[in-house]
Amino acid sequence: MNNRRQNEKEGRKAERRVATYLRLRGYKVLEERFKTPHGEVDLIVQKGSTLAFVEVKQRATQRAIDESMTWRGEQRIIDSAEIWVERNFAQLPENFEMRFDFASIIGPVSPLSRVTYLKGAFLPE
Repeated sequence: MNNRRQNEKEGRKAERRVATYLRLRGYKVLEERFKTPHGEVDLIVQKGSTLAFVEVKQRATQRAIDESMTWRGEQRIIDSAEIWVERNFAQLPENFEMRFDFASIIGPVSPLSRVTYLKGAFLPE
């Protein structure tokens, strides 16, 4: 299997692992891999009146994870989140709050992989 395909496969496994992690903490997964012309949101979850748009990264090292998040990447997620909210506004709780979170897994993904989860990792400008 080529490297790109393997990376994508590991990324999807990481997204599933994070979705499980969040469900166990009381979040409802509303959407996975929401794609727009601007980019993609890995996970959209809800807990109470809070919507979280979650970027998931899986890399071999913490340094690689740190280097993988850029301002441009954050902006693509924010733009995509705005589209999702527009499309789903009627179903959202009154006075909902939006948050942009970041989840990471270092190393190969397994059901026991440690998830690092940062609430409010970045803010729209």
